[in-house]
Amino acid sequence: MSKLKQFRDPDLSLWQSAVDEVVAQKTGGTRSQDVGGGTTVARPDTSQSMVRAAAVDLTADESNQPLQPPAEITPAVAEGALDVAKYCSNVARKLAWAIIKCDAVQEAICREQLGKYTVCDPGWAEVVEKYVEFQAEKGTVPYRVYTDIDQYVIDGKIPDNKARIAIVGDWGTGQDPAKKVLAQIVRKQPDVVIHLGDIYYSCTDFEMQQYFYNIWSSMLDLSKTPTFTLSGNHDMFAGGAAYYNLIDKLQQPASYFCLRNKSWQFVALDTGLHDRKPGGTDPTYLETTEVDWFKRRIDQAQGRRTILLTHHQLFTAFEDIVPGKAVNDTLNAQLGPLLPQLSIWIWGHEHNLVIYKKQIGILARCVGHGAFPVGLGEVPDQPSHPEIPIENFRLDAGDAFYTHGYALIDLDGTSAKISYYQDSDEDNPVFVDNL
Repeated sequence: MSKLKQFRDPDLSLWQSAVDEVVAQKTGGTRSQDVGGGTTVARPDTSQSMVRAAAVDLTADESNQPLQPPAEITPAVAEGALDVAKYCSNVARKLAWAIIKCDAVQEAICREQLGKYTVCDPGWAEVVEKYVEFQAEKGTVPYRVYTDIDQYVIDGKIPDNKARIAIVGDWGTGQDPAKKVLAQIVRKQPDVVIHLGDIYYSCTDFEMQQYFYNIWSSMLDLSKTPTFTLSGNHDMFAGGAAYYNLIDKLQQPASYFCLRNKSWQFVALDTGLHDRKPGGTDPTYLETTEVDWFKRRIDQAQGRRTILLTHHQLFTAFEDIVPGKAVNDTLNAQLGPLLPQLSIWIWGHEHNLVIYKKQIGILARCVGHGAFPVGLGEVPDQPSHPEIPIENFRLDAGDAFYTHGYALIDLDGTSAKISYYQDSDEDNPVFVDNL
């Protein structure tokens, strides 16, 4: 497994997607055999020169220290492939934006500069074309608003007495660990599988198809096992069209829905819609129509217990929601009055398994360790927000990355047991909730 680099700025992520697709198409003959027997185009390894160079270029941009390419690539500058390629990425990206903004002067300057870099991979010209295409296609997210507030309620998918629901978050990497996790889930024979969102880098149509749907459908029998996927922030970075194409394939009615039997309801909300601004620093929130829809689900629960599912977190012990703050006050204002009526809230977004102690009126769990590679040392030994109490647990460390995993919810009438797993041991959960 190679270390993916994510950016929470949609423009930067889209550049990654453009590079990834061009490289993948060039090496399209290299296909990986899926556990389920099918094949998909293998995600380019991050050591590939163009992929790696883009990550270096974008990291510099994200840190507000953008690269300053030299006027020309001299032997002194071209000490290695990465030294050259990072400048190729930078100039190519400037060229793409000049085209997007119809800035003929800047476009001419960038083309001339890129032309001087005779050592640049010709694939960068294709990346420019692909990126311009991505930006032109983004448009308005095709978010679906109900015409009847009782729409998007799904009955008949969860057995009424005993049932098993699998939950996995941040799974859409297309890498082998994602396939390993899904294979373990399949062996547990769930009645329903729910993904908490995020297909990397930007949920373009190519990424959705190759790094999610082809793998998902080859390993799960979708004719027998209903599956659903929430809207993550990365799922909206390309404009959301591919995500909505995906949920149509899965026969999911909208980006938010209520899945229920006679004793339980799983209410999924769309926190991804409003986390797609450049910079990725504003706290997400829900559409007011969706908040009204959620209140209706609680009011009409008819004795059912409620499990809330979102991609984003309400609070966090390890990251800032906004600088210096551990709680999403906007989301809390929208949902706070309803939290005491929930049995548990499960979210992803952070690539970790975090067992929170009950607070702000809610028992919460972060199940975002589905597949995204988190290097050893990336998670601090101590939470950055100790005011958010957590259980004394952390994921096991592998050779280079922390383990991945999922959760299984076993329903038995009005009772539920939630077992949290690491992929290093599919037989023994690391934590269990009894609701």
